[in-house]
Amino acid sequence: MTPSVRKALVNQDRTVLSLTKQCKLLKISRSSLYFAPVGVNAETLKRKSGIGRVFTEYPFYGSRQIAD
Repeated sequence: MTPSVRKALVNQDRTVLSLTKQCKLLKISRSSLYFAPVGVNAETLKRKSGIGRVFTEYPFYGSRQIAD
């Protein structure tokens, strides 16, 4: 079973087994139940590509030089 299928098996309503025990039995982390992925906006992608461009041109630069 994939982790997403096991995550779907967790019953979050109040049942006989607590969420912690359910997650332990299904071998998934309890924090994965609450995680919601957040999309990346265009500004972040633009900055990352700029950092990548500078780093490939000057691989010896450190984080301070790249930030400047």
